[in-house]
Amino acid sequence: MIKRILFPLIIFTAGISLLPLQAFSQNHSEQDLEYRKWRVTLFPPLSTNGLEAPQYTAKYSINILVGSHGGLDGGEIGGLVNYNKHYSHGFQLAGLGNISGGHMSGVNISGLGNFSKNDMSGIQVAGLTNFSGEDLEGIQVVGGLNIAGDNSSGLQFAGIGNIAKGDIEGLQGASILNAAWGDISGLQAAGIANIAKEDVEGLQAAGVFNFAGADISGLQAAAGANVALGNIEGLMASGGVNVARKDASGLLISGGLNIANNLEGASISGGANIARNLTGLQIAGLLNASQTATGLQIGLINVAKEFEGVPIGLISYYGNGRKNIDVRFSDGGFTDVGLTLGTHRVYNSALFGYNTLLDRDVYRIGLAVGLEKNINDSFQNWKNETMFVNQEFAVTHQFEDEWSKDLNLIYSYKFLVGKRFGNGFSLYGGPSFNAQITRVDGAKDYSWYSLWSPEWKGRDYQFWVGFTAGIRLFKQKAPLRFKDEFNNWDIDW
Repeated sequence: MIKRILFPLIIFTAGISLLPLQAFSQNHSEQDLEYRKWRVTLFPPLSTNGLEAPQYTAKYSINILVGSHGGLDGGEIGGLVNYNKHYSHGFQLAGLGNISGGHMSGVNISGLGNFSKNDMSGIQVAGLTNFSGEDLEGIQVVGGLNIAGDNSSGLQFAGIGNIAKGDIEGLQGASILNAAWGDISGLQAAGIANIAKEDVEGLQAAGVFNFAGADISGLQAAAGANVALGNIEGLMASGGVNVARKDASGLLISGGLNIANNLEGASISGGANIARNLTGLQIAGLLNASQTATGLQIGLINVAKEFEGVPIGLISYYGNGRKNIDVRFSDGGFTDVGLTLGTHRVYNSALFGYNTLLDRDVYRIGLAVGLEKNINDSFQNWKNETMFVNQEFAVTHQFEDEWSKDLNLIYSYKFLVGKRFGNGFSLYGGPSFNAQITRVDGAKDYSWYSLWSPEWKGRDYQFWVGFTAGIRLFKQKAPLRFKDEFNNWDIDW
């Protein structure tokens, strides 16, 4: 007997739960419904309102199993399902689901799902899903999925995902996915992914992936990747990849790769930074690449078709920059060959050297960063366009016979005065100020003398003044005087 009653009841309940909300009747005005303070229902049509229940609203409603009524203006409790055809104003509690064919204002709490065809204003709490057919103003909390058929102003919290088919002003928090088909003004936080089809003003934070289909003003933070198909003003931070398809103004930080069309700001990456046009700063563990760049590039390899600024790296190759070979001799017997790249103002040299005066094989590798000036910038009474001054800082690692990582470094500051003979050859020379730090026995004979030779914590130190003389080959360009270059920048002297 019990099975005969429960089976059709379950089928009825499931049928209501699965009905598309578009199939519900259109809202009647609240004045069309008859009002009664109380109603009690076992299941339709066994209720105090009988077959005419859809024509009534009530302040208090008790549905022992399933209730189907016209409206609610108060509170309602149901064992399985509460269904109001036109609207629900107030509090609903059901074991399986709360369904409103019109708008809902108040609180819905159910073990399975809450459904509102039109606007939802209030709180929905469900074990599986909350659905608002139009705008949501309030809070949706669910173990599974929250859906707002249009805009959402408030909070959505879900164990699986949140979906807003319109704009979001507020917060979406989910363990897996947040999605908004419109703009976002607020916060999206997800364990896996956040998706915004239009603009984002605020924050997207995800364990794997953030996507914005248009502009971003704010922050994207993800362990995997951030993608913005429009402009970005703010910060993109990821453990993997950041992509700004259009203009980026702000800061891009990634563990792997940053890609931007036009960047004004800073791009910092453990791997590579790629920007079509850069004005600002690029710092990379491996590669900085731009078509045109103005600012500072720091990386193992720096590349640009046109660059104006300061490069720091092992290789800084620019289409409008210098490409020289240096051969130089310094005190202590080292002869170095350097690949000198960069701009005609600031250059980097990758050095390889050999000591020709010692009775054993001593090699070294190193890196130098230098600034070239017109001779008149350092000596105001000396005017000669073929003369130049290089101020250079270099660090070299020395090793004997075969490669060794043992501490054996020489730091040098060089003040070099040179002369160009044509645009493909120059000579230069000048004093150097040197400091050696070593743990290698016998390394003190890399210099002819020492002004001071202390020992501390197992390290030997030497300080001395030496010299460097060398030649530079291939195309060279006379830099402007600093004053003339600054005047080109419209600086008032």
